[in-house]
Amino acid sequence: MTHAIHATHWCMGWGFTSDAQPQSFANCWEQVALPLPPQGICCAVLKTRLATPAWQALQRWVAGCWPQVQWLVVDAAEIAHIVTPSMSPRVAQRFGTGSVCEALALHAAQTHAAPTSGEAAAGGLLVPRIVSEDRCATLAIAAGGLSSPPFPTGVHS
Repeated sequence: MTHAIHATHWCMGWGFTSDAQPQSFANCWEQVALPLPPQGICCAVLKTRLATPAWQALQRWVAGCWPQVQWLVVDAAEIAHIVTPSMSPRVAQRFGTGSVCEALALHAAQTHAAPTSGEAAAGGLLVPRIVSEDRCATLAIAAGGLSSPPFPTGVHS
């Protein structure tokens, strides 16, 4: 995990069911057990999740942890065919990738990485898919050497 030391930004990919609760997200985070990056955090979610009650729960929970977080909303087509370390046949059939959270994290890190030559710009996974105890939320984290600001502020629907 020395890779985490060089990452200036983290791109967190969140997958969740419509009934995920704040404790679902908190449980994922508790399993990470790494210090926060020195410069910033981006959270990436699927656009289709914005209409769920869990989206508001995630926003509230994240705001309580990291008030300066940036959000990236991604269409499912943008993560289809991204190769992920985790592979769920059900997820692959529905989304075209093995893990939604891993694909979101990788997509955010790779799409928005600054054109630098360090390890952080590579956009590799620091934390592969973590599943909450209630199985309602998943989290993966990718390294990012992101430009500043990394993403437009606010959520675009």
